[in-house]
Amino acid sequence: MREEGRISAFEAMIYQMTVPLSTIVLVVPAITVLKARQDAWLSGILACLFGFLTVFLAAKLALRFPKQTVIEYAPRILGGVGGKLVGLVYVYYFLFVAYSVQRQFGELMSTGYYPFTPLLFFIIVLTLLACHIVYLGLEVLCRLVVLWAFFGVSFFIILALVLKDMEIHRFLPFLESGVGPVIAGAITPGAWLGEMALILMILPFISDKRRVVRTSLVAVFAISFLFEIVVVASVGTMGTETVARMLFPYFSLYRRVHIATMPILDRQDPVLMLLWVGGMLFKLAIFFHAGVMGLGQWLGLKSHRPLIFPAGALLTALAVQAWGNITELVAFLAEVKPFFISFVNLVLTGVLLGVAVLRGVRDELPRGEKRASADDKKA
Repeated sequence: MREEGRISAFEAMIYQMTVPLSTIVLVVPAITVLKARQDAWLSGILACLFGFLTVFLAAKLALRFPKQTVIEYAPRILGGVGGKLVGLVYVYYFLFVAYSVQRQFGELMSTGYYPFTPLLFFIIVLTLLACHIVYLGLEVLCRLVVLWAFFGVSFFIILALVLKDMEIHRFLPFLESGVGPVIAGAITPGAWLGEMALILMILPFISDKRRVVRTSLVAVFAISFLFEIVVVASVGTMGTETVARMLFPYFSLYRRVHIATMPILDRQDPVLMLLWVGGMLFKLAIFFHAGVMGLGQWLGLKSHRPLIFPAGALLTALAVQAWGNITELVAFLAEVKPFFISFVNLVLTGVLLGVAVLRGVRDELPRGEKRASADDKKA
């Protein structure tokens, strides 16, 4: 089974950036500040290094099999049974992230804005939109993501305007409790950055594969930088105690933006919400696409499209039933999800790469790609 459509390395980079962007700034800053307190900004730097390692390994593994996804080449590395089991783990991981995104979206909408509207309504609406986008294919999804990212990233940069209101004493004392809390605080954002290992599923559809390692690392750095802006601005303006008690500090932080000469930027909550809804929609679509495409490949189907709407219905049920309330959801996102997604993106990917290298299992890049890659190395 083969997905139709081609995308460039630049579009793939934006695609990767969109994966963690909408959720890493939603609840992760509060989780990081709760664990690392005033040293949360150091956790962000450590998380960036973790993201670099995870995405680098994923890109290197993907480049060994430039015409296949991880679901397709896992059996070549580990053998039939082992490879199929690993492929199933990846499929579950993609779908698991998808239904956790559904629930995060529903909780914010029902808790923060429409408390009298059933949670299920928001999840169904988002899922139907995502199903339609996934049905249109990777190329359409990627074009929409690039368009959204242009506006979405600009709203993060605007947050830098609140840096003038920061109070430096809020970051002191430095390393009051040692490096332990800093490491603990880096686990969650590091895991979210590792989600960009999704390159394992889209590399076959990238036209200029030789740039994938470079663009993937740039994507990690860019999202880490935006995360640092949110963490530093939140702690510096509101303090650790306030931020640690919040569910969604990003929205509270944005309300502090004020430019005397540009009052139009004040209280842009509707625009911000629209952009965030778009980000959640595209993240859901990205993981849902990877999940149903991977499941179709795992089952040996000619097309994954017949799976889209049944899988969407299943994920909706899981999103509603998996957590009792928002408190359980936040605890799960802080204590359980980071370890599972890190196991898949870092440990499992690292094992596949290590075994592939030891066994010498690989495919060659197409001749044009190989020549261009060699030219890059000489340069």
